[in-house]
Amino acid sequence: MNVSSTAIQNPSPFSVSRDGITWLEVLIVLTIFGLLSTLCWPYILSLREMSRVSSCQYNFRQLGNALNSYHDTYQTLPCAAVWTTSQMESLALHKSRRFDVYAQANWALALLPYTEMANLADQFHAESTICDSQNEVIRNISHSSMVCPSDSFNNPENNYTFYPADTLDVGYSFARGNYAINGGSHCFDPFPGSTAFLVGDGASLTMSRDPKEFRYSGNGIAGINTHFSFEDCTNGLSTLVAFDEIRAGIHSIDPRGVWALGQIGGSITWAHGVNGDASGPNNQEPRSDDILNCGDLHELFGAEKLQKLEMPCVHYIDTNFQATSRSTHAGGVNVLMLDGSTRFISNEIAPGLWHVMHSRKTPTEVLEQGLDHEMKKMVEVNSKPVSKQPPPNAVSTNIQEIENSLGMRFLRIPAGCFLMGLPDSGNNHKLPEEAPAHEVTITHDFFLGCYETTQEQYATVMQHNLSFHKGENFPVEQVTWHQAVEFCRRLSQLPEEQSAGRSYRLPTEAEWEYACRGGSKEPYKWSVQRRENDQTGAAAGILPDLPVQSVGQYSPNEFGLYDMRGNVWEWCSDWFRRDYYSVSPSLDPQGPAHGYIKVVRGSDWTFVGEGCKLSTPMMPPWESVRFVGFRVVCESTKPISN
Repeated sequence: MNVSSTAIQNPSPFSVSRDGITWLEVLIVLTIFGLLSTLCWPYILSLREMSRVSSCQYNFRQLGNALNSYHDTYQTLPCAAVWTTSQMESLALHKSRRFDVYAQANWALALLPYTEMANLADQFHAESTICDSQNEVIRNISHSSMVCPSDSFNNPENNYTFYPADTLDVGYSFARGNYAINGGSHCFDPFPGSTAFLVGDGASLTMSRDPKEFRYSGNGIAGINTHFSFEDCTNGLSTLVAFDEIRAGIHSIDPRGVWALGQIGGSITWAHGVNGDASGPNNQEPRSDDILNCGDLHELFGAEKLQKLEMPCVHYIDTNFQATSRSTHAGGVNVLMLDGSTRFISNEIAPGLWHVMHSRKTPTEVLEQGLDHEMKKMVEVNSKPVSKQPPPNAVSTNIQEIENSLGMRFLRIPAGCFLMGLPDSGNNHKLPEEAPAHEVTITHDFFLGCYETTQEQYATVMQHNLSFHKGENFPVEQVTWHQAVEFCRRLSQLPEEQSAGRSYRLPTEAEWEYACRGGSKEPYKWSVQRRENDQTGAAAGILPDLPVQSVGQYSPNEFGLYDMRGNVWEWCSDWFRRDYYSVSPSLDPQGPAHGYIKVVRGSDWTFVGEGCKLSTPMMPPWESVRFVGFRVVCESTKPISN
């Protein structure tokens, strides 16, 4: 078909012919693109974060493979850090700032031959300190397997610089890292403390001059100059944390997150369980991390800024004592279990569960159903009200004392009300918000042991005595909560006790504190120093502390009970939860319905003398200490008469 030139030169008025697009069309396209970007941006960010988390977990798995290869080679796990005593006059290395003189290898350097960065192993001089010039190159290398992309502070412009003296003339630079070995959830104070200051689940500290030696370990999988093996881990490999995620320090003087430096907070998590104020992941207590240079960080940023950055620390501590797991992920942290599996742990995890999953000492049966089951159980338990214990059968009002077949004396403690958690007189610290003083009513009389259970009584029932301080009339100690409960069970089964209708149990924390106060509603007059001619035997934070001695050596309290504040500390029946005081029932509280840590008492107030949230006496029920014993409650299934 022929087409005329006129038709070509004069197209239809409905057709369009141009060489480009109009500005209006550009604006329309840009608007559509902008709307799509706005709608998709959260999804894009989510995908990017998922990729970063995946990268973090991949690095974790590589570390897990390296850890298992190391164990296969040496039949042991690496030390968290190696510190030499050769150049140190003082052996208190854990309190020294001069780690340029004593810090050598750490777990990350020990694992290098088994990682993707194995070629770096030859550059490390293990016989020298990490600050030695021979190790300058390796400590400044950004180890790809030690980087979590989510942490923007982990970058070469934010290396950690350590200054061994007050001057800024000489400094040692270190590359950052985001992974730390699990040193433990124990208390940072050395185990076992004393009658004045109990440390139930604390660190083990050895300092010796002949031979010259320093060892420092907790309940985790590795310690300073101390190593463990899989056989040492009674906790199952799938329920025991091997590595925690940590954050790089927010400034060049912040020592947290340093892959090649064997220091608490640098490449070791430490003392972040229920006994201290750094309990749980991403803990935001203002004084949670105890690290070097925190005072300087407060001067640079201020406490409010540190809180906003979610990297708090205690301003008056200038030593690496305590550090918990931290991340920039929303809602939690990554951890690597000892079996090589990775987990994302919520910030809302029950502190007790966090504590025991970081302890190699946790018995297998405690977590045998797995962490998923335990986490779900804790959510369910914490949402349920705790029912009160029904009162025992009525007893005759004219009986004030019972003596059982072992000669154990029990005094009637009358029903009554008191203010539980009332601070001692002289304690000027603000009460923890989650542990308020609250009115409690003990609705029924009960019979409580006049004395702490003695070693003779314990040995008669249990056929053994493992106490540290020997003496028949001394209080039994170095017993676990389980052993104390078993003593009550066996005592209840003695034919003489069954015939009399008597049974035995540990007191609740509320019963214990009520009895300790002797019916008083006034604060106990507590003093830091022991008063002259003190006849109470009180040992709650009072110095010098008193030795353990036979029961009944001091004057009784108003109820006629001996050694409630003195001698050994005592197990109670309750599970421990720091915020239980804020939710407990007012009538006969029994403690939380479930938990992992048991209450130990030795004074009126759980937080005696502490502005920070320390609960050092509280212990897992499988632990024993030479300063912890117990006394028991006697109940009767028959009316008691003269």
